[in-house]
Amino acid sequence: MPPRNKRKSWAAIRSTTTQAEFAELIRRYPHRTNIVAEGDSWFAYPPKWLFAGKPNNIINYLKNMERFNLLHLASNGDEAVDMLSGKSKFRLLKSIHKHDVHFLLFSGGGNDIVGRWDFDYFLKRGVTSDRFEDYLHKGRLNRRISQITHAYEDLIGFCDEYSHNRQIKIVTHTYDYLVPDPAGAEFMGGLFKVNKGKSWMFPYLEDKQVPKKLHAPLVAYLIDRLAGNLLKLHARYPARMVVVDTRGLIDPKTGWLNEIHPKPGGFKMLAREIHTVIKTQ
Repeated sequence: MPPRNKRKSWAAIRSTTTQAEFAELIRRYPHRTNIVAEGDSWFAYPPKWLFAGKPNNIINYLKNMERFNLLHLASNGDEAVDMLSGKSKFRLLKSIHKHDVHFLLFSGGGNDIVGRWDFDYFLKRGVTSDRFEDYLHKGRLNRRISQITHAYEDLIGFCDEYSHNRQIKIVTHTYDYLVPDPAGAEFMGGLFKVNKGKSWMFPYLEDKQVPKKLHAPLVAYLIDRLAGNLLKLHARYPARMVVVDTRGLIDPKTGWLNEIHPKPGGFKMLAREIHTVIKTQ
């Protein structure tokens, strides 16, 4: 157990990354909702100036909307399949097995599709067509969507088997219609660049000579494929999993910070949607 700090300092904690502090928060504030958040950059994206500026991910907005006992395990770049295997799986299952967790917030699947060594893998070379479908390796994409879906099914099964709280709810989202753009992620006024400032999708679309008019519908198709499978899981397991359909929330012209991350206002809207679910379940 961590040191017994002054109550004022414990009351100021909005979230923690350690099991010991999470346990202590639950002990001190038993009336609060207990949440474990695991996911990718939509739960962990840093603000433009790293340690200053507006919150820039769903969890940072969510934890400012209400006092939760919140264990934050998310990390930028995480893939759904990886989060449910190896050390990440062990850490997550330990969290829901050891503690009385009411909600498991999970953000996963986006990087499995548009991440490095992934998005390019789904695009064909040497195609000349006015149909975006012709530029996709459908077999490769189908296998990946299936892998993501099976990862979520495992997550449901893990909660059935190992959760301390048998009524735990998984809450996830469908992302939104990402906008291919050459601008990559930059922080600290451009002094620090992710992946040397390259974007995630645009360079590969250009390299594979996909016509620009097909960029948006191709990416929307990928998002819809993922969302469709998640919503089917919700229909099969309504008592265990809630899927917040976040498609169409972000303004495609003004709402995106870069290709795959909304601006702070967009993340705030997404957080409100998830907060509504938490309050109504």
